[in-house]
Amino acid sequence: MPPSESPPLTALYRDLAAGLHQQMYFWGKDAEHSEGNLFLRTGFQKRPSTGLKGTSCYRLPWSNGAIELHGSHAGWLSEEGGMLFIRPLRRCVRWCGATPPVPGKYPRDCFSARADELLQRLTRPFLDWWLAHEKEVQRLTSGTYRESCHRLFKKLPRSRAWLRPESATRWVIGLRDYPAALPRARRFEEAH
Repeated sequence: MPPSESPPLTALYRDLAAGLHQQMYFWGKDAEHSEGNLFLRTGFQKRPSTGLKGTSCYRLPWSNGAIELHGSHAGWLSEEGGMLFIRPLRRCVRWCGATPPVPGKYPRDCFSARADELLQRLTRPFLDWWLAHEKEVQRLTSGTYRESCHRLFKKLPRSRAWLRPESATRWVIGLRDYPAALPRARRFEEAH
């Protein structure tokens, strides 16, 4: 797609949020994998949620910050803040503090929903981890595991399936490396 026709970052971040909604379902499957929790097997620390009851929180040191995974949000945080996908809001935001939010509590003055270059910069470590995690999942599971997660997600009532896993990985690489040339997710598979 020529730069003059490239979608604005706002549209790409809406697509990313849709992808993360699906991906969080996949990550839930990773946590309950029959051969053992894939997060614990790849170095995450697990702790009970300080907010929502019945959920767990996972944390992994990553790129001068940490990956934070919870049932209600996921992202990367550093001492200067970071990027979060807040599931109940279905939005990717710039988290303005170094302290992770209490799951389920997202005060409006603690984040900015503006899709700009700063959010894009803060998203990069998270996308790097996402891609690395998918490689680890492929290494630790059968070659059809992620596709089976996608099929299960599509069967859920009111689910809106996003890109298939292989296409999703390529789209995430595109968002990380060349967002100005990246088509919207709904047009991605036909363009590639």
